[in-house]
This record gives sequence, C-alpha cells and structure tokens, in this order.
Amino acid sequence: MAADFDHVKVAVRCRPLSEEERRRTQVVIKTDGDKLIAFYPESKEGLLYNYDYFFPEETTQLDVFRVVGHEMVDLCVGGYNTCCIGYGASAAGKTHTLFGSDQEHGLIQMATKELFQRIDAQPKNISYDVTFSYWEMSNDEIRDALNIENTANLPIRKDPGKGGIYIGGLTEVNVACWEELDEWIMRGNITRIKLSEERSARWHGFLKLQLVRYDANDQDRVTTSSMLFGHLKGADRVGQKGAVGDVLKHGSSINKSISLLGAAMLHVVEMRRRKVNEALNDAGEVDEATTQKKLSTVQKNLVKDSGSLFAECKLTQVLTEPLSGACGTVILATVSTTDYHETTDILENLQNAQQITIGLKKNIHTTAAGHVHKELNTLKQTVPSNPLAAGHPLTELEERVKKLEEKYSHLLHGEDRPDTPPQARAAMPPAELPQGPRWKQSDVLANKHGDRATIYIPTSGGKNTYKGQWAGSMKEGYGEQETKLAKYAGEWKYNLRDGEGTLWVRKTVKEDWRRIYKGGWRSDRRHGFGTNWYPNGDIYEGYWADGKRSGIGKLYMANGDKIEGQWRGDKTEGWASLYLQNGDWFEGHWHNGLREGPGVWYYESRAQIYRGEWHLGVAKCGTIEDMGHKMDNQWSHFLPRCKVLDPEAVIDETRLYLKDTRHRIAAVVQDPYMDEMDMEDIPEDDYIDQADDVHEYQKEIEEYIEVLDADQKVAAGGWR
Repeated sequence: MAADFDHVKVAVRCRPLSEEERRRTQVVIKTDGDKLIAFYPESKEGLLYNYDYFFPEETTQLDVFRVVGHEMVDLCVGGYNTCCIGYGASAAGKTHTLFGSDQEHGLIQMATKELFQRIDAQPKNISYDVTFSYWEMSNDEIRDALNIENTANLPIRKDPGKGGIYIGGLTEVNVACWEELDEWIMRGNITRIKLSEERSARWHGFLKLQLVRYDANDQDRVTTSSMLFGHLKGADRVGQKGAVGDVLKHGSSINKSISLLGAAMLHVVEMRRRKVNEALNDAGEVDEATTQKKLSTVQKNLVKDSGSLFAECKLTQVLTEPLSGACGTVILATVSTTDYHETTDILENLQNAQQITIGLKKNIHTTAAGHVHKELNTLKQTVPSNPLAAGHPLTELEERVKKLEEKYSHLLHGEDRPDTPPQARAAMPPAELPQGPRWKQSDVLANKHGDRATIYIPTSGGKNTYKGQWAGSMKEGYGEQETKLAKYAGEWKYNLRDGEGTLWVRKTVKEDWRRIYKGGWRSDRRHGFGTNWYPNGDIYEGYWADGKRSGIGKLYMANGDKIEGQWRGDKTEGWASLYLQNGDWFEGHWHNGLREGPGVWYYESRAQIYRGEWHLGVAKCGTIEDMGHKMDNQWSHFLPRCKVLDPEAVIDETRLYLKDTRHRIAAVVQDPYMDEMDMEDIPEDDYIDQADDVHEYQKEIEEYIEVLDADQKVAAGGWR
C-alpha cells in the first residue's frame, strides 16, 4: 500500500444536480483513459486533466469510502500518516462528502469507524492509544472547536523532538471507541456552527486522530500514525456579493489562504523539478540504482526543505506535512457542473498538487525503555569477560550495567522510579561575598569555616580543588578533592581522609576516572571495612588497618580464584580458604601469604581429599582419600608400602619437626608463630571484634588434627 502511494492523489467528485440545475449545466466532465476532459455542452473539444479517482454524479458515499477511506485506514494502521483534504467551490458538496447527513454517514464517520474496527481486531499483544483534536482556522487565526470557552488565537509551534509543527494549547481528548469519537465530532460541529453564526462567516475545519501503537512483545519501540481530515472552505466572491465589515474581512482572509495554498503547492513542484535536474546532471552517466538513490535523497531533502515554502500563513503551515511529500495525501475535490470557470480553476490547481511526490516512511520511535536498552547493550559490550568468583564486589562498569538493568526493568513494567537523590552534602552552597573593597573580600575567603564552594589550592602539580566542609581552616566533614590524577569524595578530619570515602585515579588527564577504593579511612590510610579494586583485575573486600589488609577479608582474583579468611600485613595470615576456578579448594592455616601448618585440599575435579601439613606453601606430609561419591578408580593409584614399621609415627615425627621449624623461623624474624595447638589471638583492632571468628577457627583446627590422628588413613607419604 505504501509503495503505491508515490504522489499526492487527486480525486474528483461531481455533485448531483437537480432538474432545474441540470438545465443550467455549463460544463461536462468525462473520462478518457487516464485523462479527465472538461468541455462546454455544445463544444466538441475540451481541456485535459490528470486524475487518480473520478466519482460521477451517481456515486454514493459508500463508493467514496471504499476507494479513499479504505486506503487511508490501511496507511494509518500500517504506521503511516495520512490525510484527506476536501477542496472545492462553495456549495459543491464538500460538507456532505466529508460529514454526510442524517440519512447517511460521510467519509469521516465511515473511515474512523473502520479504523476502530481494525484496532479492535488486533492481537492481544497489540494496543493503541487514540487522541482526537478538532479546530477551525482562517488565514492567520486558529480556534479550538472542542472547547468553545477557549477564545484564544492558538499559536503554531515547532516540535524540536519529533520535528514538524503542532498547535499550542489545542484540546486533545483520548477516545476509546468510535461512539465516543462520534460524540466529540458532533460537539466540534456544533461549536463551528455557533462561531460561524457569530461572525457570519465559515472557516476551514480540521479533524485529527493520532494513534500510538504498543506491542507487548517489543516494548523498546512504538509506532505512531495520524489521520487528518481537512474541510477547506471554498473561495468567496465577496466583491460581487457586496460584502462589508467583518464579513468582507473574513471572506478576504479565506480567499487569501486558498491562494497562498495554491502558490505553496506550485513552489514545491518547481523546487522538486529543479533539484531533480541538478541531481541528474551531477550524476552523469550512472546505473539505474545510483540514479534512484539520488532521486530518493532529493525526496528526503524536499520534505525537510519545504517548510519555508509553507510559512506564508497558518493554513499552509498546518498543511506542510501533507503537501510536502511526508504523508499519504488525497485531495478530494468536489465540483459543480453549473459553473465552468470555477470547475476548471479547481481542476487546474489540482494538476500542481498531483505532481508532488511522496516518500512515505513508517513512524517507528524508540521508547524510553528502548533508549535505556540500547545504552545497556552498548555498555555490556565494553564490559570485559569476568572470570571473578560469584559474589564479588561489582566494578564500576558492572554497577552501571546493574543500574541500567534495574531502570530498564522498571520502564518495562511501567513503574515510576524516582531518580536517586544526590548526596545531601555533595552540593555545597556558593560562597556569597559582601560587596566592598577587594581586601575585605580576601579576609572573608581566608576564614574557611563551614560549607564552601570550590576552593582552588595552588600547587605545582596543576589542578587541585576542594569543595566541601571546613573547620578551623582545615578540611573537616564531607568534601570532594580533585587533583590532576586523583579524586576523593568522602569524609575528612584534620585535613586528612578519615571516615567513609571513595578514591578514583587515572594515569593521564585524558583518561576516565577509575575507582580503586571505597570504604573506611583513618589518618589518610585505608582503615576499617572497605573494597579495593586493583589494576590487574583483583578485588579485595574486607578489613584494613593502616593501609594494609588486616582482619577478615575476601580476595577475588582476576583468574577466577578466591581467597577468604584472615589477613595481616596485606597477606593471608591464620585460617583461610582458597577456592580455585575449576572447583578445587583448600582450607587450612596460612602464614606470611603461604600455606603453613595443617590443611585440607579438596580435589573436586578428581573426587579426592588430601589432609596434611604444609611448610612454605609446599605439602610435606599427609594422607589422600577418595570422596564418598567417587564412582571409578581414576587417580586412585595403588601406593606400594615403603617398608616403614610405623608410618603414623613417621607422620607425627615429621609434623613435630615442622612445628619446631616454624617456631625457630618465627623467632629469627621476631614474629611469634601461631601454630595449630597453641594459637594466639590476633590483636584486636578498635574497629572490629574478631574473637568469635578466631575461636571458631581454633575449633576447626583441633578437629582437623583429630582427623590426622585417626586410623582411617588410606595412604601415607612424604615430600621434600
């Protein structure tokens, strides 16, 4: 349907004549193939005109609807804008054709009724919002036909978002069914009649339906379309009628608008002809595909550049889209064969309209959810594949993805989600300086106490600003400091980072900020609970002391492994678990970042368990056993006896030797070793109580030692 609508279509309908009027016939209109012929009754020759549809006198209202109305409904339901302009001399049948009578409906009622029937027949996943507006206008005045109390001359404004124009202050009502729409049309008609009687003159009338189509299976996009009916008043011969006063004023205004409309159509045709010739001359000898591409570009530019040609009056501005090639437009001209000159003038003007080419484009718009979804998909492509263990603290990119996913979900479900309010202390009030001498203003600036706007701190490193709270000329409370390569937002005390805060860094000023730490601070060092993001992709979440990992914490490594347990001096110290990406995991004692003392390796990949002793990260002695669910003998090799009379005693002796070695090493470095039998409590910091955790670890250690002494050993051996 849209492909067939390549130009403004012209339809001509002859008004039926009475017997008395038939005796006064001045022009005969007949068709000859694709031409319309108009001639005097006594003449054998006539004038030829192009046309698309011809409706002779015997044509019914239903016939007009089946040709013009069906075509309009098909376009509108398909997502295209469509328009029908009733055009012709006064008393030529425009009102009857569009609005009908008490006995039969007109084109407007039939087309809109068919439109709602099509909407009701849509699948369950398709829904529509339909709004209706109705106004009348002369050359430069617009009145609201749905609100008679609105006596203002409504302005025409440009729509910066969707493009095109709209009428400001015009009443738009939602209609759910055709019966409701028909009531509003009747209300608008009554308003027009009242206004016409007040000024003794009729104006042009316009009715517009705007549709928004929603698809529950594709909530990222909506399709919009519109159906516009224009009821143009015919030109009045106010001079011949001897009109004076307001009647003459309104009649002249109507005649002027009709003349300007005809001139605008002529200018559009001339501009397109000129641009097509220019494009073809520039193309030279090229193939058909290239030529069609250039002509398509001309058509797109024609729609965009035609606005200035329709700026002469409000009527032409309203009809910019229908007559510039962006809308499926039909000009339905009604003529009376009792007046030769009026009929031929109308047919002559239609020739220009028929030469206006059309390039229909479906009105598909991205919804708010669609924009968020597009941004979300783009952002996901920038997030690197992350092998980090499940439950790891989110990176900044992952946080942005999560927020967009939440926002997208809320938009899909139609939930109103208020924007997250900014941190209360983040927006500092501007410093209001009293008017007076410069030196007095400097004194006020020097008294830095309370909230202050951005302060520029002179340094040799370039940019250094602070925005936040002060006390005694020092940063105190919440503030944001930014230097050339670092940025901090959080709490301060005595000019030092102290409390909760976040730190961002970058290598060069051209790079984006990268968050590296969020959590507690004390005396400008990481202290308390916090999360640190390392450049290599590792993430640590846990407790800190004086800038080092100390206490309970989790380290998510970039390769997918994870360490969870006790830390001291930035290294694992005490009881901790290591989880490998392949599913294997270790639980035991650590010292100085290495496995040291009792521990258990769970080889999930081969369904075996190793229980034993470690020294400097190397397993020294222990036993290997199969897990209960192991179903085959893979990896379960027979180990020949090593001719040791008492293997258990050898293991015990090795274990005591390792314990003694640990004590001697600890004595040399002056770091008391906390072995499995005599574990000392980790010093308690003022920010966390770890006594319960240490007690639990001691109990687990004792249980593992009991397992080592049990008789359920499958094999024994040692390593050096």
